Amino acid sequence: MFASAGVPHGAAISLIAVDPGGEAALSRDTGGGVRLWPALDGSREPLVVPIRDPRAMALASDGAGGWTLALLDAAGGGRLVGVDEAGNMEALASLAPTDPIAEIVVLPGSSQIVAVGSDHVVRLLDRRGTELARLDQPGLRPASLRVALEAEGGPRVVAVSAGEFDDKEGRFAVELLPLALADGRIELAPGRQTIHLDSPPTADNPSISPDARAAVFIQRQRLGGATWKVIGVQLDDGKRVSVDSQIPLGAQPRFGLLAGGRVLLDDGTGLGRVVDLRAGEVELVALRSSPIVNHLAASFAAGLRVAPASSWLAVHDLRSDELAYLGYEQISVTDAGLSPSARAVAWALGDRVAVEQLDAGVSEVFEVPGTRASSQRFVEFLDEDLLMMVDWAGGAQLVGWREGEVVSAVDLGSNVQLAELARDGSGNGVMFVRTNLWQNPTLVELSEGRIAGRYLTHATANLVGVLAVGGAGIDGWGAWTIDGAGKLREFTLGRLRPGLDTVSALEGGEALSFGAPEQFAVGADGARYWVRTTGMRPTLHVERGSKSDELQLPAGFVMMLAPSRDGRRLAIVQQRDPGQVLSVYDSAKLEPAWAQPMPGVNGLSWSDGGESLAVSATLGGGVVLDGGDGAPQTSRCGLAFELRRSPPVVQGFSNQLSVCDL
Repeated sequence: MFASAGVPHGAAISLIAVDPGGEAALSRDTGGGVRLWPALDGSREPLVVPIRDPRAMALASDGAGGWTLALLDAAGGGRLVGVDEAGNMEALASLAPTDPIAEIVVLPGSSQIVAVGSDHVVRLLDRRGTELARLDQPGLRPASLRVALEAEGGPRVVAVSAGEFDDKEGRFAVELLPLALADGRIELAPGRQTIHLDSPPTADNPSISPDARAAVFIQRQRLGGATWKVIGVQLDDGKRVSVDSQIPLGAQPRFGLLAGGRVLLDDGTGLGRVVDLRAGEVELVALRSSPIVNHLAASFAAGLRVAPASSWLAVHDLRSDELAYLGYEQISVTDAGLSPSARAVAWALGDRVAVEQLDAGVSEVFEVPGTRASSQRFVEFLDEDLLMMVDWAGGAQLVGWREGEVVSAVDLGSNVQLAELARDGSGNGVMFVRTNLWQNPTLVELSEGRIAGRYLTHATANLVGVLAVGGAGIDGWGAWTIDGAGKLREFTLGRLRPGLDTVSALEGGEALSFGAPEQFAVGADGARYWVRTTGMRPTLHVERGSKSDELQLPAGFVMMLAPSRDGRRLAIVQQRDPGQVLSVYDSAKLEPAWAQPMPGVNGLSWSDGGESLAVSATLGGGVVLDGGDGAPQTSRCGLAFELRRSPPVVQGFSNQLSVCDL
């Protein structure tokens, strides 16, 4: 059994923010997903933050086991989010982009937030976003902020200007502006300094010491020097000290401050250097970098070096020199199936099959015994206890999923392309399977919880699907096919059981008046759904006996039509580069109920009452959505949460969207 309350990243991490105390972190991936890591020691899993693609992030403890998060968007607005000890999130405030924010920090205790705008005005806010005070002084041009956690009298904020090129120095003049925060006021404190950098300030250059008494920055050597030097300057009297780091010039190394005037420099080679500004010495240390660790996006705080390791988080405790990787083993959800009652969902994970129980209060995930390395292409429940599995090689098995007992099995050929199952709730049904090597699709009869027979439909077909009209009885169930000439044929069990030769199979059929459609489906009430695109917009057509309706759909080629088993709803998957959109409509009124962006969808599975819909999306994960409003009920994007001491094996990502971010 494995279970997970947290959610992995669906793409490689590209941005990290660590709280000043080094206890938690925020991360953003290249797909825009955001995670809160409430602990960096592996004791708690990451949680989804329901805000997409922030430009900058900050967080701090609220002193009661929770956190206050600040996230800025590209327009200069922002969101403040409160997180309690249990991980529940509350939207505290929205910061309008009318006063664009360039950078924001949350002070420990979370009662005060400092923001600096693109107008160079520093604002003091409370956690509900109310402005308490502002510093708008002529001659000040603050652009970014630093927090010193251990300053005398409490945490201190130092503003840093953007830097203006100084022709005399040949470098950028950058001002350090200590701020005093007291009694709901914000003022400029003593210690204003000007330093010179080779380029405008970065996230760590300059850095402020934890006690707020000094600033540390790096510069290229002058007079022909070929290495970087580390410089420390005291903010009260301007005294300076510099040490040659012995790192050759090239890409500017990242650095973080350690205790006792020591500075760790990381140039991504795996060989770090600790510069002791007091003793004027350089100590070599091993940073144990691996190819997946992105040192350029690393963040330093409270003796920790936190860096992306693809979709994992690498946490390096610099005091003990212990490196840990936090994250999840990747999974590929090739298919998903819902039980008739929607109380369980089966996940085909490429190398195993798992069943997640959704009615247990806390989700429990069981690996179905005997399914390791089985490469299942299709999974679906026949009833609450029996699971139909079809592998890529065509091996079909009915399995009691709790104990892994194989009840019935049959060989259906190789290279399974698609499969679809209809059930009556009493252990009976039909399954339609098509391979990409056989022209003739196969219909499998299921009777009393066993595989009762298999029949070839003896017809070439462009489109195929299950035929299971309510009230027709199992004898009237089967499959429909449409050939390239637009002829619809129906193959029912009653017609196939006695035997059907090729001539008889091709006789008859209905020539569709509209020719061969792009997609076609038959609902449980006998309604026919088909799609034809004219120009850029596809049109959905519905035929119920002599009655015909149509609906123009949004732009996007229709990939799938999936009527719910009760006939009330219709799911439509449309291609929208680089992903897809899943929409659900009221099948009677043809009115949209909801829509969700999706990675490439592999398969859809409805519960019998249409109250839930399972979606599989390969590397994008798997999700169960509420059939009425599209709200996620559970999702699966990784195996159990892990803390590893060696680099994880990362397979890479082909999707920029994860269903776990819905």
